[in-house]
Amino acid sequence: MSLDSAIGISTSGLRAISAQLRTVSNNVANAEVPGYTRKTLPTRAVTADGLGIGVGVEQPARVTDAALQRAVWAREASFAAADTRASILAPIESLHGRPEAGDSLAGLLGKLQQGFITLAADPSSASLQVEVVTQAETLAARIREMAGAVTAARNRAQEELVAGVAEANRLLGEAGVLTREIVRLRNEVLGTAELEDKRDAIIGQLSALLDIRVVLKENGEMQAFTRGGLSIPLRPDAFSTRGAELGPGAFYDPEGGTVPPLLLSDPTRAAGAVDVTRGQVGGRLGALLSLRDETLPRFTAELDEFAHKLARRFEQQGLRLFTDTSGNVPHEGGVVPQARYIGFSSEIRVFALLLETPRLVRDGTHAIPAGIPGFPATREVQPPYGDPFVPNPATGPQGFDQLIRRILDHTFGATLGLGRPHDPAFLIQGLGPTGRLSSPIPAAATLSAFASSLVATQTAEHAAAKASAESERSTRDLLANRYADAVGVNLDQEMALLVQLQNAYQANARVLTTVQAVWDALLASVR
Repeated sequence: MSLDSAIGISTSGLRAISAQLRTVSNNVANAEVPGYTRKTLPTRAVTADGLGIGVGVEQPARVTDAALQRAVWAREASFAAADTRASILAPIESLHGRPEAGDSLAGLLGKLQQGFITLAADPSSASLQVEVVTQAETLAARIREMAGAVTAARNRAQEELVAGVAEANRLLGEAGVLTREIVRLRNEVLGTAELEDKRDAIIGQLSALLDIRVVLKENGEMQAFTRGGLSIPLRPDAFSTRGAELGPGAFYDPEGGTVPPLLLSDPTRAAGAVDVTRGQVGGRLGALLSLRDETLPRFTAELDEFAHKLARRFEQQGLRLFTDTSGNVPHEGGVVPQARYIGFSSEIRVFALLLETPRLVRDGTHAIPAGIPGFPATREVQPPYGDPFVPNPATGPQGFDQLIRRILDHTFGATLGLGRPHDPAFLIQGLGPTGRLSSPIPAAATLSAFASSLVATQTAEHAAAKASAESERSTRDLLANRYADAVGVNLDQEMALLVQLQNAYQANARVLTTVQAVWDALLASVR
């Protein structure tokens, strides 16, 4: 080997080691930066005519584990979905109260029943009559409060959906800009490791918003898909929806509902915007859609069902205790079973006549099956009726207890009349404005059984979401830690590598020193 060759090889080696030292230093400096992946600097032998003439340096490369990274993104989507459900449902669960406190719907219904039991022992007591009306007001107020909380939660889900879509579009636009820059730099054989780290961070944020599936190509291109397989363009206008104020009767229907859909637009797709509201997106957006269009409408339908049957079963025995704002008990029936009392739970109240004349909880408001006093603007009671009943006149007797016994035996019991089951029964299928919702509440014969199941079912939704969020969080964190261990910076390893590079640098420097000494000796001999 000539001295020129030795100098060339050593010099290129020093340049390569210097570049590697910079890479190691950069790794150490960014060891605690979230999303930073360890960088390596590949080297290659440079040859000419089969002889080594030096060391070449490639562009910095990232240490990655694609399979583990995809698993982290998938768990991020699952955790975000469960956590969103838990957050939206938490206020509703708190309003259901604690069973031991007796402030749930079932507990308040039990207190109303106890009020009638106490009144049965002394029907002439004006204070007990007022107490029954007060307990009825408390129950009606709680039903309205629950219905209002469900509607508020649904509108919160809608608002967060609109904000989440805007954030997803922003991230998709940023991912598109980075992807185009990565492709350009790779075409120019320039480094893209730092940009790839930034793009991965964006994908991580996107995966929390929707269950995004990503394909990364060798040339740096990135393709994104919904979990249903639809292509997502990397544009700031990929998704679209609009704000809306949702009432109890609002519903989503791809063929013309009153709730705005979530649309995905792709300029390369001839069909134009595609409705991806159902089943296409997961993550936070998917959870918000499910809450807005399925879970919370079902909660409203269950509350409407309880409120309607509560009012109806008192009405059927001769006491109009609960009504809508017009003083009526909504009728049932029709193609959509709940159509006539959708939203009743948000307006249920004690009949105004009873607030003025509490003794009617003892005497009754109307005959069975005859009409009802025209106050304030009320309809006649709708069949079927309970057994025949004639109200107690205002003149007494003061100890009249026939109505109270009917209420305790039938309104709070499992029958409409002697030997007859309640009609109409509680609905658990065909619920909601479209009649397409179903409730997991088991079939119930009594108001108490339905109320208890309603509370248990709705609170279980929140409990399940909380448990799922904790489980998904633990799994996500475990995978994230494994990924960080696999691709992150290990300071001990970097320090060891730094020592090796310093030793290599010194060895190459000694070669140059030796070559210099040889040159000096040669020059001295010539002189």
